[in-house]
Amino acid sequence: MMLNPQFWLCLSYILSLAITTTATASEPPYKNVPAVIRLLAELDDHSSVVLPAVKVDAGDLKMYGVERLGPGQRDYCNKMAYAPGRESALYAGGNHQVPHRMNDVWEYHLGSNTWHLLYAPDGGNPSKHKAAYFLTSRALVRDPNKTLSEKEQQQIAAYRQWWTENVVFRDGHLTTNRGGPIMPAHTWDAFCYDERAGKLIWGMGASPAAQLSTHAYFTGRPMSQLEKQADATYSPMWMFDSKTKRWSHYRTSAKRAALRGMGATMVWLPDVGKSLWYVAAQNVSPAAFEMWLFDAVADKWTELKPNGGKSISTLATKDKVAPMSEQQTAYSPKHKKLVAVLKHDTFVYDLAANVWSKVATDERIYGHDARSVFAYDEKSDTFLLAFPPEGRGKRLQLAAFSLATNRWNLIEPSGPEVPEIKYGGYMGYYDPQHNAFVVQGRSSNRMWAYRHRR
Repeated sequence: MMLNPQFWLCLSYILSLAITTTATASEPPYKNVPAVIRLLAELDDHSSVVLPAVKVDAGDLKMYGVERLGPGQRDYCNKMAYAPGRESALYAGGNHQVPHRMNDVWEYHLGSNTWHLLYAPDGGNPSKHKAAYFLTSRALVRDPNKTLSEKEQQQIAAYRQWWTENVVFRDGHLTTNRGGPIMPAHTWDAFCYDERAGKLIWGMGASPAAQLSTHAYFTGRPMSQLEKQADATYSPMWMFDSKTKRWSHYRTSAKRAALRGMGATMVWLPDVGKSLWYVAAQNVSPAAFEMWLFDAVADKWTELKPNGGKSISTLATKDKVAPMSEQQTAYSPKHKKLVAVLKHDTFVYDLAANVWSKVATDERIYGHDARSVFAYDEKSDTFLLAFPPEGRGKRLQLAAFSLATNRWNLIEPSGPEVPEIKYGGYMGYYDPQHNAFVVQGRSSNRMWAYRHRR
């Protein structure tokens, strides 16, 4: 039954007052808010609801509206990683430009409609120093005698001060003073929560600014000296411990994935107890084509060679049965299959058979890890995609994919649409605790929840 917009506005206002006066626990599992639980419990098949304004637990952090919105979606960071034991979804990542290039970590709890800041950003927000980074790490490395404009000199001076105050080189690698990544960029789809290890895994967490050339420029230390002291066992991957609330730069001397290439994926396989790393990217030189299983508890990498041992390069570029970069992925433990969507194409990886296949091309859908949200709904055994048509615009459409038929169905929810946003993109996840597909826009302080089947 459709209710008029005034009813929804009135209800949202009343509930927002209830939420702001309801205390939540400081540690997960957080306490549910009865008014929010009632809204979610009333969702029927193919129905949606817009929750009241999110509550934000961020201490005294106030920048770019985080105290009102929560973290705010960062472009190429659309994936929220659900943590079962915490009954919450974790989020991190950096924008392509400004305003967010921070190493902050957040956690959203649907039952109380609350964002919690787990890790405050080191050194505030260094995004304003991005131009100076490219000068110090690239242009001035190639040409130390490059003539700088007055504006460039000012940019470098400001960046030097930030770097001096916040960056250290110790134990063979560069980190912030608290041990976090420096000026991190996008998560793409390489972002998941390992429930066995209790850690958020960010397969591409290394920042482009975490380079020795910048440190050499600012400290005057010779590159040759820094390179001798650098520990080559550190990788581009970072982990965040949800209990200790600390970042760690992943290192290993064992054979592992190279963890290169933009637009890769890292997805948690709960029935296997491992995460899967996949990349097929020609946006780096040399191109990156890899597929591995990673056991974080045993610290063991196992390379996968699907389709009878064919290379990922062959499968993605020639046979075209596996996705290229910037795909979005989700996994079904019931079927032991990974589904990847990229623009109009849908691919399936059968874990048991170790085989990739392209199963559908549907011009009605558009999957892209900068513009859409993709997740597996375990209750209905359905993969849900919220996307702007052709990847453009702010209005989202909703579609469902079934492994039983290998087909997509467009959905018109009974209830409100995802609130439109003035700028930015969307982020989201599926919440098994409340059987809801959840989406938030960057400039919106409202969460949209959808239930495919009760």
